[in-house]
Amino acid sequence: MFVLIVEVATIIFGFFYIQFGAGGDKDNVAPTQQPIIFVSDQNRASAAAKHLVTTTSRSGGDVAMHIDVYGNGKIKYHANKNVRSKQPIIEVNFGDRAKTTKAQSEKLNEIFKYLNQKYNYKQYDAIGYGAGCLAVYDNAVTYGTKQNKMGLSHFISIAGPYQGVMPIRVPADNQRNIPRSGPHHNLAHHQDIIRQQSIAQQQNINQRFPSYKELKAKSKNLDSNTRVLNIYGVLGEHDLSDGRVSEASASSLKGLVKSDNYQALRLTGPDAEHARILDNQIAERLVNRFLFSE
Repeated sequence: MFVLIVEVATIIFGFFYIQFGAGGDKDNVAPTQQPIIFVSDQNRASAAAKHLVTTTSRSGGDVAMHIDVYGNGKIKYHANKNVRSKQPIIEVNFGDRAKTTKAQSEKLNEIFKYLNQKYNYKQYDAIGYGAGCLAVYDNAVTYGTKQNKMGLSHFISIAGPYQGVMPIRVPADNQRNIPRSGPHHNLAHHQDIIRQQSIAQQQNINQRFPSYKELKAKSKNLDSNTRVLNIYGVLGEHDLSDGRVSEASASSLKGLVKSDNYQALRLTGPDAEHARILDNQIAERLVNRFLFSE
């Protein structure tokens, strides 16, 4: 009788070991893990972006992986042991700046499925900067948890161009390298050429972005539990933009998110300039509080 009980117990233990033990394909990772995905401004691995990643890591996250998405579509994962930390920080870099938001969103879907299968991540937080915001948001409303296999818990949008970017500013005459010789009308001609080039570049960039109408139509697909923090800049009363993204464009994210889940930080002054927002100490503190205080 005793032998029979031992044998039955051994069989039951063996069943549970096979079903729930270490024999699965996925790396064993605690279910409480929640990676922070940082998506920058189309291959803009700037010092400011690195600074934000560094300060975030000091507040509770651990830099764990760098992901390169090449122009030919291949994805390379560079991971370290921190992938098993509580809040691993993962940087995504798109190598081809000519890719559309749609193409970047598709690649994020591949990345999220890989991270779920490899490390068993279930939830994630995301920080988007510039055009990276559009990739994160479009992915969330196009694919969502059902296809990504990961749910977006917190989304921080920094200087996101939800209604496109502005033309690049034409500097003052004394700040540009314009020939000073010749008739005065030559100077005006050079100004006009630079202005036209700026507008053409703006149109080229905005063509890669989804329209606000498209984003609005899909906004109902955003997970109702996703919390959003929108950070954008305004240089001054007479310049309602960060020099690259207008306040109207950046703040229009509010219309794409459930009001109860939306917060915004409007920065002003020189430190609110597009390239300097990531270095802004006020923004830095709020980002860390938003991600780590709960």
